[in-house]
Amino acid sequence: MDLVLMSPPPPTWSLRGRSNFKSEAAPEVDAAAARREWLALARGIEARGARVAVLPSDDELTGLPFAAEAGHPLPPIAGDKPRFLLSRMQPEHRQGEGKRWAPFLTRIGFEVIELASGIWEGQSDVADFDGTTLLFFGGRTDREGLEHAKKHFVGDILTIELRAAAFHGNMAVLPLPHAGCLLVCADEVEDDGLALLEARFGRDRMHFVSAEEMKAYATNGLPIDSCLLSPSCTPNRVSKLVTGAGMNVELLPMTELCEKAGGASRCLVCVVNDATGLVVPEDARLSKWERALS
Repeated sequence: MDLVLMSPPPPTWSLRGRSNFKSEAAPEVDAAAARREWLALARGIEARGARVAVLPSDDELTGLPFAAEAGHPLPPIAGDKPRFLLSRMQPEHRQGEGKRWAPFLTRIGFEVIELASGIWEGQSDVADFDGTTLLFFGGRTDREGLEHAKKHFVGDILTIELRAAAFHGNMAVLPLPHAGCLLVCADEVEDDGLALLEARFGRDRMHFVSAEEMKAYATNGLPIDSCLLSPSCTPNRVSKLVTGAGMNVELLPMTELCEKAGGASRCLVCVVNDATGLVVPEDARLSKWERALS
């Protein structure tokens, strides 16, 4: 992990869409507390050697902090610039996010690509494990969006269909590369998808979590090398499972961002594993934002 794209909640941050099982009935968020939670995650990422590039917040685009839904980085073609495939969001209040991300990504050094149709929610529905790219649909990403996005990926690809409760792939399957295994919520993956995972990786490398554990964000931590940065609501059984697999688990307070808004560590970042050719401007570095956020 070389670079992580993030965008903090604005001082006026509130819940608008309320479109997941946490946010739909949650009390209003404390924006100042959410900004401190965001900063703790960003600091934890940089403490483990990755750089954070910060897109300024927007009072109107309340979904912007969930940067996994910005899109997904792709390798360059024939020596050209690294590419970035923008998400194509369905909720009206989130459709302006791409126009905010695009100039920022161009400034960093990406060639930005837009999808013409369909719904595709970016890195929230992409995972990499053991040389294979997993592309998810059936939650919020629809089949049309998946097929358009898939054309831009290369290499070994598995297409996995989700059931509705796991609105993103990062709610159903969490690769833990350092431990050589996957956390999988079998209740939220269609049967043929489970068969594909087992055939490709082996059942002995799949550790299963329940639907209730999934709703406590068991599969939505952020793995960085030997550490999993997880929300504090992560079930104890799952923390012990990850520790037993040879990783450390660091629990971060996320009452506002996760337990109310419904987005945990993995939702809040867009990971760039190879940042070759990219440059983080001085004003986008985390150090320039820490005082305002703490």
